[in-house]
Amino acid sequence: MKILAMDTSSVNATVAVSDENRILGEYTISNDRAHSQIIMPMLEDMLRLSSITVECIDVFAVAVGPGSFTGLRIGMAAMKTLAQAMSKPIIGVSSLDSVAASFFCSDKYICPIFDARRNEVYNAIYCKGEKITKDRVIDFDELLIEMADKEVIFAGDGIIKYRDTIKSFNKSNWYLAPGNLMMQRASSVASVAFERAKENKFDNLYELSPIYIRLSQAEREYNIAHGINC
Repeated sequence: MKILAMDTSSVNATVAVSDENRILGEYTISNDRAHSQIIMPMLEDMLRLSSITVECIDVFAVAVGPGSFTGLRIGMAAMKTLAQAMSKPIIGVSSLDSVAASFFCSDKYICPIFDARRNEVYNAIYCKGEKITKDRVIDFDELLIEMADKEVIFAGDGIIKYRDTIKSFNKSNWYLAPGNLMMQRASSVASVAFERAKENKFDNLYELSPIYIRLSQAEREYNIAHGINC
């Protein structure tokens, strides 16, 4: 089984193709260029250099968020289009789940954090391979209080913004993920998708949608202007 995966939920634009045994190809770029400009050329180059055609893909997988609203829409549209064109199944994977999957053997708490602005982060907590909270938005200071007495690994793109704050607490039981495991990666999306594919837990192509968790800034401003309380 070959899975083609994509994650555009963060500053990373990342695509990967994997089979049951290994990563066959992975391409990640982290810069200020718009994902819409580079993600499909990256995918095409990766498949070409891996000597794999899109017709050989058995399952398509995509990060559904939380994360960048615009980025999520780009990745979702691309992978849903490919899955529909190839008449192949698709799996949506929580971006938080995919980052936590890199630490599935750890006995520490895994705490992915994605910057949600306004001193908030997208987050979920994992322990011994189990997800113990739902995907959520939480004030970063509140999260640190929640994790104060726990042995925890922080991961995710939120480390870029909050690294110094975490380190300032000087806690011996807090760890920052190394650079190769810190950020969102398509190969991790593929890893989570494989487990679901083995159980035939596929998503409905037409119902699959991004996980935003909260309204966009434009939607919040509209609601405020029109007196809508939600």
